[in-house]
Amino acid sequence: MKLKLPHLSLGRKKTLSAVYWQKHCQGYIDLLKDTEHYPSPYTKVMTPALLSLVNKYTTPKSRLIDIGSGEGYFTRQVTALNRHICGLDLSPEMVNEARRKDPTIDYQVKDIEVPAKSTVKYDLAFSNLVFHYIENIDIALTNVHEMLKKDGYFVVTVPHPCYYLQENFNWFQDETDTPYNIGDYFSERTTIRNIANTFKTHHIHRTIGSYLRIFIKNKFKMVDIVEPKSEYSVPITLKKIRKIPLFIIFVIQKIS
Repeated sequence: MKLKLPHLSLGRKKTLSAVYWQKHCQGYIDLLKDTEHYPSPYTKVMTPALLSLVNKYTTPKSRLIDIGSGEGYFTRQVTALNRHICGLDLSPEMVNEARRKDPTIDYQVKDIEVPAKSTVKYDLAFSNLVFHYIENIDIALTNVHEMLKKDGYFVVTVPHPCYYLQENFNWFQDETDTPYNIGDYFSERTTIRNIANTFKTHHIHRTIGSYLRIFIKNKFKMVDIVEPKSEYSVPITLKKIRKIPLFIIFVIQKIS
């Protein structure tokens, strides 16, 4: 069964995410070509934690949507659990790649930071490593609130604010006994860097407290916070992901 996505009208103002992610993503797509064949924090730490939440909060009859689905890796993993899920991304290149890898999944090019109305309601929405790119976060959460059924769930994952800052991207490759370099946690800011070959993007750092206040402001309540830990044998360059959380997962619920 192929679900149909809601109609979301795009506005004229280009968002900060669109500046970096709407086109020229080939470098990032190339980076993900072997995602399913090598151990990484994304595939071996984050994805199993998220799939456990799929099993906890949904059934095969549930409607799911992946907001910021990229080239579709996570969407395909959810489909393998016999769940019906749609994908939404603002990058035409990403959506085309996702459709190429699995044409049975419904993907559309939409910007979640643009105000829109949803005609389809979902039981569960995911936003996997996307909200640290979102500048207009109130608009995005209003759109998600509109997409969800009454008491629907929203699962948001971001790089852990305490241990990951964009300028300290390579912290987990340091195998010395020196203290972790966590930067200035309380300074909320936007940084720019190359993340894959010549692909450049931004990172909006917010504290955990800021995320919680933003969720509450936009009519969501906290259900759970997950800091997934690696349970597998890791190569030396990823050893420290067993010592501190690389990601944080917020499970929030719509308040009608």
